[in-house]
Amino acid sequence: MAAARAEFLKSGYSASSIEAIAARAEVSKVTVYSWFQSKENLFGEMVKAECSRMSEGVVGENLEAKNLRDILILVAENMMGFLMDDERIRFDRILAAEVNRDPRIGEQFLDNGPRALLNNITKLLQIFVDKGEIQSDDLSAAAAMFVSLVVGRIEMMLRYGEKINLTGPEKSERAKRAVDAWMLIHQA
Repeated sequence: MAAARAEFLKSGYSASSIEAIAARAEVSKVTVYSWFQSKENLFGEMVKAECSRMSEGVVGENLEAKNLRDILILVAENMMGFLMDDERIRFDRILAAEVNRDPRIGEQFLDNGPRALLNNITKLLQIFVDKGEIQSDDLSAAAAMFVSLVVGRIEMMLRYGEKINLTGPEKSERAKRAVDAWMLIHQA
């Protein structure tokens, strides 16, 4: 997976080949195909791994015993760290260009990335709705609102070249403000 990630980040989806990925991984092309069946599947798995890295710590043991605000702050901080990562920004730019040639690449990314993240946040929120701590008639919309409050215009600004370097405390403060605004709307 590390070889695929390195190749996709370096060359983009279209210019990457199974041969180059296999060479980086020091395995045969047949081995890569036996594991993933296609470049598209390998790309999807790489995106899933990246999104898993982003949402690390979101779902863990004793989740129901944790405070929702603290969990959402952690999620928000993880999202900002991921979004502001130079490799992720480069990948996002490469991906946007690739989608013009093959819209399926965009669907693969959306299904394994942003849509999966929203689904995980929705499941997290459902736990706290069931506990009576928050309320929402539409948890999917509530999850999307949370992401929007966290990301704001940062993603767009980074995509088009603006340098945004938030310190750890600045990310934490932004995360707290986003979570507190979201909680005001959704508290039971």
